[in-house]
Amino acid sequence: MPVNWLQWFSQSWVQISILLLIGLQAFFSNMTLSLFGETEGLYANVTHHMMAGGDYFSITMPEGPYFNKPPLFFWIQAALVHGFGWSEAAIRLPSALASLGTMITSYFLGRFLFSSFAGFWAALVVGTCYAGLWFGPLGIIDPVLTFCMTVGMYALVRAYFEASAEWWYVVAFVAFSCGTMVKSFHGLALPLVIFGLFLIMQRETRPLRSRWFWCGVITCGLLLTGYFFLMSQEFRDHFIYKENLWRLVAQVGDEKHSALEAYWGKRPIHWYGYTIWFDLFPWSVLLPVGLFLLWKQGPWPQVPRECWVWVWAVGYFLALSLVPEKHERYLLPLVPAMGLVVGFLFHRLWVEPPIGDIPIKALRIFVGFAGIAFVVVAFLGPVLLHKKWHASMDIIPLPMQICLGILGILVIGLAFRARLNEAVLGVGVLGLALMVTVTECVIPGILEKGSPRQVVQDIRQGSSWPTEPILGFQAWDWRGDEDVFYMDSFHGHSRLVAENQPREIAAQQLIQEISLGRRVKILMTEEQLQHLGSDAPELDAEILMEFYRSKKRIVWVSLKEKNGRG
Repeated sequence: MPVNWLQWFSQSWVQISILLLIGLQAFFSNMTLSLFGETEGLYANVTHHMMAGGDYFSITMPEGPYFNKPPLFFWIQAALVHGFGWSEAAIRLPSALASLGTMITSYFLGRFLFSSFAGFWAALVVGTCYAGLWFGPLGIIDPVLTFCMTVGMYALVRAYFEASAEWWYVVAFVAFSCGTMVKSFHGLALPLVIFGLFLIMQRETRPLRSRWFWCGVITCGLLLTGYFFLMSQEFRDHFIYKENLWRLVAQVGDEKHSALEAYWGKRPIHWYGYTIWFDLFPWSVLLPVGLFLLWKQGPWPQVPRECWVWVWAVGYFLALSLVPEKHERYLLPLVPAMGLVVGFLFHRLWVEPPIGDIPIKALRIFVGFAGIAFVVVAFLGPVLLHKKWHASMDIIPLPMQICLGILGILVIGLAFRARLNEAVLGVGVLGLALMVTVTECVIPGILEKGSPRQVVQDIRQGSSWPTEPILGFQAWDWRGDEDVFYMDSFHGHSRLVAENQPREIAAQQLIQEISLGRRVKILMTEEQLQHLGSDAPELDAEILMEFYRSKKRIVWVSLKEKNGRG
């Protein structure tokens, strides 16, 4: 890279401008699409019922009081809905802004610790890895929690490394308090554990003697005490004991297990060890070399900045792995730390040569692997997306597939020819290409067929009158949170026919329903429709629409008696 180009690129305004453009594309380009996954519909429903009920401290859902999460996130969503009206964009705006904020905060972290070059690449990881692209824009709590925790870590760094700026400790504790108020106590506990380990490795007690540190502790205590005092005693008991303490020793979400059972179950203790390769792709190929390079910098007390990044990345990873309940979105708070690991590697390659301590052969192998994986994903990706989401096989246009394949081959060639700096830059190009592909092709393509919003809109258009209840047969076990939101909150009414009844009784109740109106339009699984053909042969069925949920084919079918009219 020419020196004059590097000097121009190192200017903060240039880097921040580029990052803002990338962040806007990564987190804001699909704001208006249908809600579609990872509890977006659940949280939208909570906000809807909170606003409808008018009680912002004791949220009540149709199934009973909602105690799983504190209300701050829902207050933020409600404020934006009040300002902009009910829309997917309003629901997602807190998460999108938080993700962009995490990206920019990562830039300032890397710039403060090492160089603006390190900060730029750390931020680029946040905005272009799979986890950031997929979970960052969704209307869920985790992006907001990640932003709070990242701002808090930035404030801790400023307070520790700048003796004249210890007031940043107060900012850190306020940020960690906000993380606790939007989701759980690990928004405060996990960063403080990491900071404590860092102080032990540095053999340092100076922060504990700072009045600003204790001002931060007191401020945090007052904020959390006042906040949770506003909630009911029933909420406090449930949230503190079941949602926080109990989750440390048991899995209480989708499947209920003890910690030891969960460690060897569906998502074992090492699950994040291989999930992270996918969630941080393509940057994950640089993590082993980056972590090794940080480790080799020397005795930790002599390199406190490198020690900070290493403890943050490894500590978060181990802590998250020890928690029994695991989901990919739970890795979001780890992404800025891993971004700094990658940023440090770029810093050593471009800003602080010589690079004699960098394992060049290993780096070439990992970068070459990234190129190979990119070529494979470019051409097999549509097949995998079709298998999981039933997306169209041309979800990624052939010209784009060819371009992605060429990029992967170029990176392989650079790694093979030992053009190390250019090869590592090539990984960045792969990240940008992934960002464009996911935001412009993958996410819109997945929602092209059977998006929850489109399903409800099509049913409303095909119904006899707009407010007609959406009917389902026997059970809603195929419905996701987003289907519930659009059917019950957006449309306003859904109803089950023959709820939880055996096949024969269910068929007779459906016949009775048809006899009242001569024709019924109802949602059911393909398997239920096949059973209905044998259980009620007197019915005539016409499939009006089909889509997929939870690996099931769902049909909206018009039923009438064969000798009937209408």
